[in-house]
Amino acid sequence: MISLYDYLNIAFYIAFITGVGIVFSRKSKNTSDYFRGGGVMPWWVAGASSWMASFSAWTFVGAAGEIYDEGSSLILLYYSSLIPLVVTLFYTCYRFRRMRVVTPIEGVRLRFGAASQQFYTWIRLPLLFLFGGVGLNSVGTFMSGVFGLNVILVMIILGIMVTFVALLGGSYSVVANDFVQMFLVVTVAVTVAVLTLSLPTIGGVSGLIAKAPHQAFHWNDIARSQFFLFFYLGITLNNLFDMTRMDNSAKYLMAASDRHARKMLIIPLLGTLIGPLIWLIPPMAASILHSHADMAQRFPLLAPHPEHAAYLATALDVLPQGMLGLLICGIFASTVTNLDASLNQAVGIFVRNFYLPILNPECAEKKLLIISKVCTAAFGATCITIGIIVNPLINQSSGLFQFLTQLGISLGFPLTIPLALGLFYKRTPAWSTWSTVIIGLVVSYVIGRHTDPSLLGWFGITGPYSAQETKYYYMFATPAAVGLIAISWFFFTSLFYESSSPEYKASVEEFFTRLKEPVQKTAGQVTREDTSIAVSIGKLCLIYGSFVMLSAAIPNSVGGRFCFICSGGVMIATGAFLVRFYRALDQKNRQEFEAAQLASLTEDTPKIVPRP
Repeated sequence: MISLYDYLNIAFYIAFITGVGIVFSRKSKNTSDYFRGGGVMPWWVAGASSWMASFSAWTFVGAAGEIYDEGSSLILLYYSSLIPLVVTLFYTCYRFRRMRVVTPIEGVRLRFGAASQQFYTWIRLPLLFLFGGVGLNSVGTFMSGVFGLNVILVMIILGIMVTFVALLGGSYSVVANDFVQMFLVVTVAVTVAVLTLSLPTIGGVSGLIAKAPHQAFHWNDIARSQFFLFFYLGITLNNLFDMTRMDNSAKYLMAASDRHARKMLIIPLLGTLIGPLIWLIPPMAASILHSHADMAQRFPLLAPHPEHAAYLATALDVLPQGMLGLLICGIFASTVTNLDASLNQAVGIFVRNFYLPILNPECAEKKLLIISKVCTAAFGATCITIGIIVNPLINQSSGLFQFLTQLGISLGFPLTIPLALGLFYKRTPAWSTWSTVIIGLVVSYVIGRHTDPSLLGWFGITGPYSAQETKYYYMFATPAAVGLIAISWFFFTSLFYESSSPEYKASVEEFFTRLKEPVQKTAGQVTREDTSIAVSIGKLCLIYGSFVMLSAAIPNSVGGRFCFICSGGVMIATGAFLVRFYRALDQKNRQEFEAAQLASLTEDTPKIVPRP
């Protein structure tokens, strides 16, 4: 299944990301550097990191299994992010950056007070651990199928690696790895998709559409059209609040200015538009090439959900020798960036929002940085433990896709409402946050435990209901009911705003004053740091791209060697451009800075007027 050349590619990848962590560890001089890269990141760096953090191995495991079973309908899930991204582009991104905080929860304190800060600190931390553990389980499940190893052992090994990288370099190493790994994931995914379509048994796009199971493109075989509409609207509403909530601002706080915060959305928008069309090809082809019984026989360790290996099964069919290792690295990369970001955010929440203000307000910045790294190790161990605990729960459930989606809606959505609305509306008391969340969680519990699709009979949508329709009902009913009741309650609390303390009102006014003041990119050290980061990332692309291109020496057909040349060539070309462009830009900035200093000295020097 996996060759010596694949193992060599994996070994190089591990050494590469470890080296990146070591190199960038020197850049973190304080917690601002460690948690948000000092707030000086170019837009394309922050944008790539933001997009990479939006998906994980779930894309190649849980989502692939869903596509294998049900076809292209999953495209609705991916495209439910388009409207929220556009709203973020025009209304939210610059507000995130203008909060001018190190961690997003500090923004919660400015807007809603210290009590809300602690409320979100202690409610977000367990959720970050939970989703981190589930994400680790996703990649562990995939890797165990590849290597034929116990999933628990795989999760422990991968978790230690992720924690080590996050501990060393903080946000600098996270974003640097994200950018290089974005090219790795995209180039390998495109290669798998193109080779899949070129198979004679598939016959291109038209052949894929014609030969796929009937339900793959005829969604009415799965559920009635109303349920797909409900599903799309429910997930879109959930994503709208999720993307515009204050504590989702971590990547935007890295951007060098308002302009960079807005431009960084170019990459997530393009990725969301094009990416799903690439991801769905291999698992859909697997539904043509491999029966469920065949999948169960080939991947016994993935029972009872062998369909989670749908992407892998097709990749094994088409990839040249050695490129499976790159795919494994790409899938691991998509989870590394997600887990790194979760760890970094969790540590930032704890250190900057509990340890510093509550336990040790006078803590020196150097000591705070050391504590942050210790917490990264401890929190990484916590995520590994949770991943081990939830593994049997996911296997006993209806699958990874439904487990993650329903978990995100039921627990996550109520938390987002006050933090999204509070960024735009000021006249609510401090307790509007936790009271709205509690009401939202109660409504979410009632919908999930005490209702069923039969309620739709009031609207003329009668039973019987298929399993898919029932699943879609909960994914719509939960955000609809929670949104209606919790949003109404949030605005209702504005009736009590005037009774708030003067200190609270002053803090709210100061927060909204910040949101009106643009963050401008300044010259001098910030500009030089920007170019330094860009040149470093360019060099990383050159190093990894060169290695990939050298893999063309692996014994393969001409077409197989060409795959390595193309994948490596894209990375080399990108790296060369970044190094050349930003070195020239740095030289230009230095010359302008020196000219400005010289002009300033000339103006300040008193002129000597000769005596007559």
